[in-house]
Amino acid sequence: MGWQTHRGKAVLVHILTLMTYVSAYFFPFPPPPGASVTFVVASAVSLVFAFMAVTLAMQNRYDGMPWAATHHEQAIRTLIIGFVLWTVASALLFINSALGIVTLVVHIAVILWAVLRSLVGIVLALMRKPTLNARGWLL
Repeated sequence: MGWQTHRGKAVLVHILTLMTYVSAYFFPFPPPPGASVTFVVASAVSLVFAFMAVTLAMQNRYDGMPWAATHHEQAIRTLIIGFVLWTVASALLFINSALGIVTLVVHIAVILWAVLRSLVGIVLALMRKPTLNARGWLL
């Protein structure tokens, strides 16, 4: 499977979206105070994955096959909606540190949601099928 084909680009954008959320969970950005340099660099990796996914999806959003465009649209919406939810949940810690459990639950829910959307997207892209509802919140 070549990465220059419509199918390859659709699969790659879903893989990058998946890697964004997985790395954001294990290496949060910004890193906690006093973190090692390795952790600081690793925490920036999730941002790199996100920028790569958005760049690839935006470039190919209207080019190519109609079924591939739905995958790029879904990846963009997954990244934007997930980023907003993740940021709002993280902001709860600045309001009151007792809301840390709520933040953890929301982060885990966002990760599960993004992983599910990405895995379904990868399977459908491999079969050259459009996503079920590219502009929807679920699948």
